[in-house]
Amino acid sequence: MKKFFFIFILALIPFASTTVSAESDLPLNSEAGIIIDAKSGNVLYEKNMKKSMYPASLTKIATAIYAIEHGDPNELVTVSKKAAEADGSSVFIEPGEEIELSKLIAGMLINSGNDAAIAIAEHMSGSEKLFMEDLNEFLRKEVNISDTHFTNPHGLFDKDHVTTASDLAKITQYAMKNETFREYFGKKNLPWEVETWDTTLVTHHKMLKGELPYKGITGGKTGFVSKSGFTLISTATRGEQDLIAVTLKAPSDKVAYSDTKLLFNYGFENFKSGKIDKKSKLYSADYSNTYTLNEDLYYTHSISDEPSLKTSNDGILSIMNQEGEAIESFDLKTVADVRNTVLPASIKKETIDDELLNFMSHLKDGEASSFLLKKSPHGIRSVAALYIP
Repeated sequence: MKKFFFIFILALIPFASTTVSAESDLPLNSEAGIIIDAKSGNVLYEKNMKKSMYPASLTKIATAIYAIEHGDPNELVTVSKKAAEADGSSVFIEPGEEIELSKLIAGMLINSGNDAAIAIAEHMSGSEKLFMEDLNEFLRKEVNISDTHFTNPHGLFDKDHVTTASDLAKITQYAMKNETFREYFGKKNLPWEVETWDTTLVTHHKMLKGELPYKGITGGKTGFVSKSGFTLISTATRGEQDLIAVTLKAPSDKVAYSDTKLLFNYGFENFKSGKIDKKSKLYSADYSNTYTLNEDLYYTHSISDEPSLKTSNDGILSIMNQEGEAIESFDLKTVADVRNTVLPASIKKETIDDELLNFMSHLKDGEASSFLLKKSPHGIRSVAALYIP
């Protein structure tokens, strides 16, 4: 019976996927803005991304993902008088009314209901004050952001209710990994029947509802209070590329959307996303260690670049651009299972040559599927198979 011993060599492996180095000065009119690759988290462009800003109703993205992850969607929420009398945008719920948590979350995102946000907060933590303590701790510890402090669950103005474009992009990136959140965030409308209102809620986001159509738009949330100006978060997907755009303190909603379109166009026209699949087997530069990935690894590169991979002896995987500069790096010891490499005594490194690579290319997909051969979906070229009789 024939046996095959596969080695995935990462000396300099050309890939057809992601780098971040397209120089540009976009004419954004919003005071702050950012566009990131949702999979890698790479920042593709930013303006004042660390500046402390007022988010307005973009706050509700944080409230929603916290409630989704920590609450029971089927639980009934009893609406308090305080919630029902909330200022600003509303889904018109009444004191004493009982509504499913999932319905309130969806209504809060789609119609930006401040009343729904307070009802969710009180249900989740017992009071709005305690909820804010829980939410801020969640943002620090689980979302891993440090420049955000929210004082309410809805975003009505408070001088201490602040965040940054960078943090909002990270909150959205975190939230979009959740299937339930993605479903709510991408809804264009929602049938809405409560005690005093029987209607259909329609998203306020003009790109999402088609008023300002944009190819690939997948979700969005609007915000406005006088001190924050017009704020906007949007998500879009084309092919394998998922982008998140944030604009803060635009002078009008027209500017917020034009800036968002500018950011999306820049991201889609200048960058590509790359992925190294989970379970891929990688080797250190001296072949002393084998690393089997326990998660997918994502990176981003300039559309004109052809990145390569390089591993060091101590297990650092670097994504290199064409100029030989590292544009991303991963510590394989933290994202992979590590084993000492044991090669059969009869196998020598110098036998890994073009002849064997040619042999590999004639194998069927299934014979090397665990090692990313599969017709080289990411452009991997330096893969070798050693034949053991």
